[in-house]
Amino acid sequence: MTISTAPSLPTAVRLQPHSPICDPPSTLQASRLQLRTANAFTLPLGQLLSEPQSSHDDAPKCTSCKNEDADNAMQLMLSADRAWMPAPLRTIPFWRSVRGPHKCIVYLEPRRGSPLYTGIEEFFRASCALWGPTEAHMYHPHSSMTGFIDLPTDAGAVIARIACHLHVLISSRSHMVAPGVRAVTAVADYPHPGTHKIDVALDTPLVFRNIVDEISRLVPEARIRPKRMGHISLAYCNKHVASSTVVTSEQAEKLGALARSLLYMPDVFDPAQNPWDIAFYELSFKSPVLGTPHRFTQIARWQL
Repeated sequence: MTISTAPSLPTAVRLQPHSPICDPPSTLQASRLQLRTANAFTLPLGQLLSEPQSSHDDAPKCTSCKNEDADNAMQLMLSADRAWMPAPLRTIPFWRSVRGPHKCIVYLEPRRGSPLYTGIEEFFRASCALWGPTEAHMYHPHSSMTGFIDLPTDAGAVIARIACHLHVLISSRSHMVAPGVRAVTAVADYPHPGTHKIDVALDTPLVFRNIVDEISRLVPEARIRPKRMGHISLAYCNKHVASSTVVTSEQAEKLGALARSLLYMPDVFDPAQNPWDIAFYELSFKSPVLGTPHRFTQIARWQL
């Protein structure tokens, strides 16, 4: 994500415990927070896992056929014919150029329903009920592989090239080791002095950075910025959305304790129970206020 300096604020308001007299979240706000995840997943999970098969073609593809699919996908870089695209990608609407600029991003995500994903969602709900929303509540659980990719009007071809290169690079790597959870950590004075941040620290294999570096090389006009992929954000304020709210050191301790109570479970640390996905999104709604989530339109998804 793009790191921007928040404007200086005349006063700082601490996150406050919610009570009947402390301005609790409205029913509408609470429903928006619960629907945050649904907003991010607009296509069926696993749509890109396999080619659609007809009733008379049930045999699995051989290795040479898979290589041929990869070669055909690469032809898209030289042709405007959608027939060159891998079959699961042909039906996705990103191919159609639309008016207006695009803002896209690639996320590395724990799969929905996994213990890690569920635990983070439980933390979001519990922390919001106790102290109100932070900027982390505006997203679903993820680790950014890239910063936001700003593309001009009618950038459908560039978006298609990014998606197809991702498809080829991910498909060509077998037995990718998924990120592992290391610990719940606190970052002091981030993103600004006087406010703090809570993360889930990750051990992320280098292969994911290599994929982003290769996409940056293959699609230079997209000006892709690789990210560290070293954490999933749980709570922070005043990074992209200016507000008078801060996370004090005392609150950071309490938020960290809450996160550990929900996430320090054997199944969260078990890689076999926590599969991951790579997801390519377009930002379809950028919220200007805490408590109202951003909305993402899924372009493509790859289950690892």
